Order: sequence, then C-alpha cells, then structure tokens
Amino acid sequence: MYSCHLQKSEHQNHLAVPPITQKLRLANEITERAFKLYQPEELMLCFNGGKDCTVLLDVIARQKSWSTPLRAMCVKSHDPFAEVEQFIDFCTQHYKLDLKRYDGALKLAIEQALIERPEVRAVFLGCRRTDPGCAQLSAMTPCDNGWPRLMRIFPLLDWNYQDIWSYLRSQKLHYCCLYDEGYTSLGCRSSTRPNPSLLDFDELDSKLKYLPAYELQDNKLERANREDGCLIRKV
Repeated sequence: MYSCHLQKSEHQNHLAVPPITQKLRLANEITERAFKLYQPEELMLCFNGGKDCTVLLDVIARQKSWSTPLRAMCVKSHDPFAEVEQFIDFCTQHYKLDLKRYDGALKLAIEQALIERPEVRAVFLGCRRTDPGCAQLSAMTPCDNGWPRLMRIFPLLDWNYQDIWSYLRSQKLHYCCLYDEGYTSLGCRSSTRPNPSLLDFDELDSKLKYLPAYELQDNKLERANREDGCLIRKV
C-alpha cells in the first residue's frame, strides 16, 4: 500500500486550518448536480496525482452512488516524478478508477480520450480560481472554442490552498509524499523544486530542511517552487 500519509509529519499539530464546511457543501452540491445531469458513462475525471484533484477525487467518491468504476484520465508529463506516478497507481486501485494515461498536451489528450470514450460529455477538474486562466470561470463552464465540446465541472473553484490541506488532513487522506518534502505544487522534475519559503533550520538535527507543504501560510507562494518551462495545466 502507498505509505505516504498526512499523519507522518511531526508538524501536523502546528497548523491552524480554517473551517471549510460551507465550501465543502457547495462542492457536494455541484457534484450532485452533475450526477443528475449526466449518466455515469458521460462523466470523466482529470486526475494527475496532485493535491487538488486528490481532494476532488475523494469528494466525488463519497457522492458517487453507481457501482461501475469512475472514468478518469491522466495527462503524463514527459519528465514525471516517480513518486507521483506511484501515487496515481495507488489512487487508481484505492478508488477503483477506470483510468487511462495520455501523453502530450491537455487538449490533444482530451481529444484522444473522447475518441476512445465518445459518450463522455463532461469532465471534472480540480482547478481553483487562483489558477492561471480560472479567475472568471463558473462551476460548470463549457470548453473554450477550438477545444472538444465538453462541459467542465469545477467543484473546488472557490477553495484556497489552506482549504485543500484542511480537507486532506481532516479526512486523513493519503497524498503524494513529495508534499511532505516541501513541494507545494507538482509539475515536471526538471522545473519543480521544494518551495524555498519552507526552508527551515532544524535545531534537533542542526541542519536545514524543508517543512511540509501544509505549513505554507501565504497562498501567493504556492507555485514559488515552479518554473514555466515544463508547465502542464494543473488539474
């Protein structure tokens, strides 16, 4: 079993997390609305092993009432972290996903996914309003012109960085172990580093080390560990 769990860090008790009851209720309402509008085979989840879509996957799984596996797609980086790939495998088994991996850009990956699954009409994404290009989105927004004709569903649109970690930790969910090593946003290996804002001196070991991702206090620094060179749209 995948071993990375939120309780492994000694810093867990030091973070005050805000209540997210209302945002979770809204996320559940959006998810439930999607379930009423679409049949199970018409829905698909974009999943890349990151913290946001891990929360989204769990929210959907708790609402899901049908017995067949949830359909999912993953857009692979050309330079992935092994830890991320392992976590995706864990989630696929743990949540019993019908997941397919695709190479290349998101648009091409979705086009290929729809060739293989032409009945899909809507896709769940874990984007938040603070993500690039997401500020003006609605909870249900059709794809832009030139993209496949799909309804995009964003249950977590109004969540912030602390909300995501509040949910992950309060629900005792597994998450990618890189977050415990100071990574706050995950992309390609060549362009992603531990967040310098989390570098801390450990008096016990007398050395510098990175705090876990959930210790980050400033939302604006979430992607301070990322370069733009190998950016794949966050899902």
